[in-house]
Amino acid sequence: MDRASLYLAMALALLGVREGVELSRELGADLRNVIGGSSKHRSLPRAIAEFYENTGFEAVEEPDSLVTMLTFIAQLARQDSIEPLKIQHRFLRVHLIPTLTHAVEKCQGLKPFLDIVVEDAGYLKQILTTETESK
Repeated sequence: MDRASLYLAMALALLGVREGVELSRELGADLRNVIGGSSKHRSLPRAIAEFYENTGFEAVEEPDSLVTMLTFIAQLARQDSIEPLKIQHRFLRVHLIPTLTHAVEKCQGLKPFLDIVVEDAGYLKQILTTETESK
């Protein structure tokens, strides 16, 4: 499964869409107690909204909802150039990983999603490091 599809499937799982729920079961994620808004800082939605605005992404839900954040990464993951990879890596490190970490405190069932996102951030870092070294 490509990265964009993986992030989209995680968002669909949070929405309760059958295909996404099947993926979450395969991952061992239990999403029965997922909280709606997972931001713990008031300024976070504004900072996240700026990320969206700078890339032309229009959030339908709250900017700091996990569904919106995962959908944002899914959209960026469809682009193969280096700049979207940099944006994804920064967004994962600065916003999505901390938000998921906080959400896991409330709903342990999200731990598999957090593990995937952390691993993907490492993968992106490796790609970006290799790209920088080859120049």
